[in-house]
Amino acid sequence: MDTYYVTKKTTFDNAINSVQSQMANQGFNSTGSNTNTRNETVVTGTSYSRYTGYGTAMANNFITQDTYRFADTLGNTMNYSVTYSAKQTTDGIPYVENLELCGCETSNPKDYERLCGNESVVKQINAVPKDQKVEKLNVMKTTLATTGIALVFSIIIASIAIR
Repeated sequence: MDTYYVTKKTTFDNAINSVQSQMANQGFNSTGSNTNTRNETVVTGTSYSRYTGYGTAMANNFITQDTYRFADTLGNTMNYSVTYSAKQTTDGIPYVENLELCGCETSNPKDYERLCGNESVVKQINAVPKDQKVEKLNVMKTTLATTGIALVFSIIIASIAIR
């Protein structure tokens, strides 16, 4: 098993709600949001056979992009987007991986630094903690360990049979 840390879905939701609250404090209220999910196939392994040539093992990597929109009473707008991979543990507990702020824009250039700049509230998205431990089966390590154990037993049995 490989162990690594991810962000709880509730921690992610709390961070988004915190940004919304802080935006309201600056006079920008939520006007909506939308979600898009895309599939990026990734190569997980390659093989070669002199009979069939090269082969590749592929996997789906679903990436979600959420965009949140805000406006003030003067009609100025601001929106920001985050990307992440939504997953769940074998126990069904949801979490997110690879969370990052991927875009921020304002309709009024004078608002950009305050709402999207380095010290803005949306930048806290990049600092959301990885507060959940996840363990996943490492197929490669498991296969190698199983093969190694089988090989050792085969050698032992062969050496006993030769005597």
